[in-house]
Amino acid sequence: MRDLTLLERVYAMEKGNARFGTHSTERLYRSLVRHLRAMLNTRRGSVSIAPDYGIADMTDLGSKFTEESVVDMKADLERLVEHYEPRLHAVKARYTPRPDMPLAAVFSLEASIKTENGIVPLRFRTILDAAGTVRLEGGDETGGAPW
Repeated sequence: MRDLTLLERVYAMEKGNARFGTHSTERLYRSLVRHLRAMLNTRRGSVSIAPDYGIADMTDLGSKFTEESVVDMKADLERLVEHYEPRLHAVKARYTPRPDMPLAAVFSLEASIKTENGIVPLRFRTILDAAGTVRLEGGDETGGAPW
């Protein structure tokens, strides 16, 4: 059950669904995506036990979107994922500007994950819009799980 977060394991045990010692690559992927979405949609400072959890407030992204802010957002995204999602390794964020989305910051988030079948590369697209919402898409080139 190492493929689930602690809270997911506790919930599974309460429901009687815990199967210790079993691994599911698909379950690992779903758990990972759930956690990334929650983490990227949490505002920094809103979790009292971990004040650096979450991303900085991006509600005024359009008014302060500069090359320097892109570099800061990229570094912040990498730091956050590396620190709070230990199942991912070699995390890299790349800014991928989209002319059709001028008020959004679109990043490609690349990492690898250990599965029962070996190390699998992952690629997600994160879209930070002007309202401060983050969408997470993908996992592989087709937008789904890579297995």
